[in-house]
Amino acid sequence: MSKSIKSLIDEYSRWLRDGISVAQVGDAYELTTPFLDRHNDHIQIYVRQEAHRTLLSDDGYVIADLRQSGCTLDTEHRKRLLASVLNGFGVQRDGDELLAVSHNGDFPQRKHALIQAMLAVGDLFATAQSHVKSLFLEDVAAYLESIGAHAFPDFQLVGKSGFQHKFDFALPKSAKASERLIRAVNRPNKDTALLVIAAWSDVRASRATDSQMYTMLNDTEANVPGDVVDALKQYEIVAVPWSQRMEYTLQLAA
Repeated sequence: MSKSIKSLIDEYSRWLRDGISVAQVGDAYELTTPFLDRHNDHIQIYVRQEAHRTLLSDDGYVIADLRQSGCTLDTEHRKRLLASVLNGFGVQRDGDELLAVSHNGDFPQRKHALIQAMLAVGDLFATAQSHVKSLFLEDVAAYLESIGAHAFPDFQLVGKSGFQHKFDFALPKSAKASERLIRAVNRPNKDTALLVIAAWSDVRASRATDSQMYTMLNDTEANVPGDVVDALKQYEIVAVPWSQRMEYTLQLAA
């Protein structure tokens, strides 16, 4: 091994060692590490020494942080994703806590595994847009199911232009309501609003005159811009902020 490579490894080891601070909190020790989470805050873990093992915990921070960001872990799909990540690092879940157990002198490895699991779980659910989008679709599907709406997912329609448009859900005409098409918009902004408007404008002429278009707008992390709502309404599209979805239950469940 060349001297330059060895010096880099030594520098990394010093960074890990010097970047950790320890404080006693009750019967546990709080370790503040040099690793940063998605908020650029230093990751903290809690260490409790027991008779025949050492228990390492995130004290429920990661899952609580996701919940506060509007991402819960209630569906089977999300639970499987979480379990897959944790199993890869040998980390357990107990309620909201992520746990690692150290035996026989493997504390450094278990500490590192817990830190890596905390980072991976945060990235998986909170920063990967493909996952966030699919998880919002799950939320919309679960909401429709919970109110008894008989929704068809991935509904394809051909518009006046000859182009095919996909709607996330379609609710068929009933004795109490007309046909309703739904798009779930994870990131409401000018561009996504224009896509919804274009799709609805193109297919509207080929649908029944009383057909309706709804957009479910994800406002869990930020309010939906007023100009987005105004633009959708100009084309008679019903804009439904996710936080206000229960106000539209009667229209969608009919």
